[in-house]
Amino acid sequence: MRRYLYLRVAQKEPFDILYFTPALTVIASLDDGSSSAAPELAYTGVTNLDLRLRLFFLSGDRLTDIGEKQHDRRLELQMRYFF
Repeated sequence: MRRYLYLRVAQKEPFDILYFTPALTVIASLDDGSSSAAPELAYTGVTNLDLRLRLFFLSGDRLTDIGEKQHDRRLELQMRYFF
């Protein structure tokens, strides 16, 4: 598979909520129609600390590029501390 569509939409500090950024990332395989969507919440209100919560939704038939993964949903929490 070589042809993909990648789209990322983010809105920094919506509704004047400081240090908060929601986003949505979509990746679609143009060859087989499988796709991945990942809504995301990021918070950077603490000095030297980034918090990111992502939920991945995968879709596609069993023999497609993205649909063949072992899971169809995944929740991920990432914390990065900078020295």
